[in-house]
Amino acid sequence: MGGAERVAVVTGGGRGIGAAISRRLAAEGHAVAVNYASGESAARTVVSEIVAAGGRAVAVRADVSDAVQAETLITEATRVLGPPTVLVNNAGMNLAGSARTQHPHEWDRVIGVNLSGAFYCAHAALPGMYDAGWGRIVFLSSPSGGRRPSPGMSAYSAAKAGLVGMTRSMAQEVARRGITVNAVMPGFVETDIIASGGENAAANLAAHWPRIPAESIAATVSFLVGEGGGHVSGEEVGVWLGGPVGV
Repeated sequence: MGGAERVAVVTGGGRGIGAAISRRLAAEGHAVAVNYASGESAARTVVSEIVAAGGRAVAVRADVSDAVQAETLITEATRVLGPPTVLVNNAGMNLAGSARTQHPHEWDRVIGVNLSGAFYCAHAALPGMYDAGWGRIVFLSSPSGGRRPSPGMSAYSAAKAGLVGMTRSMAQEVARRGITVNAVMPGFVETDIIASGGENAAANLAAHWPRIPAESIAATVSFLVGEGGGHVSGEEVGVWLGGPVGV
């Protein structure tokens, strides 16, 4: 790729961890498509910040759980910025509930956004990466995906565990194409997903888990999508300081 500007797509890139990743990649010279499903104002604010700093960015609305919209996201990013060779699958959500009481449509929604959406975006972006002979795909997983599962999180845990399995399989598929595929496992970062657990969710987590700034997740993603991470693939990189402390 040399010194050419690379184009990155960050799903859920307007808030929380996604916003930190969007800003970091832009500061490092990427043109960034900031995806959002809702929260248009937040996404456009991130884009404005990037443009004001001299970068290129565009906000693109798409619900990645819909395969057609996921493909449109990649198409629109390509039209405005150029073919994406970096894809950060950060979009996520949770609807907590026990296996006994959770409605099937809630299960479908959580799996759709967190797991199927990540596949749809990768599926749409990979042809361009194959053409370029270079690419980076990063999935945002979670300790809930096998390391530290919690009750009431079956759908979310299943989705995040699925991302790890997909990471390892996909990495082998593209290993000879100049493309790497990795997962990043954030620890306790205060995000909308945490807030959805109720007003005491963040406080309860903070009592036992070390707080991780979103910028630390962005720094890890930056390494994986850069030249330094070119020989790292099929891995789940934890950014969580080992999990609960003081218990």
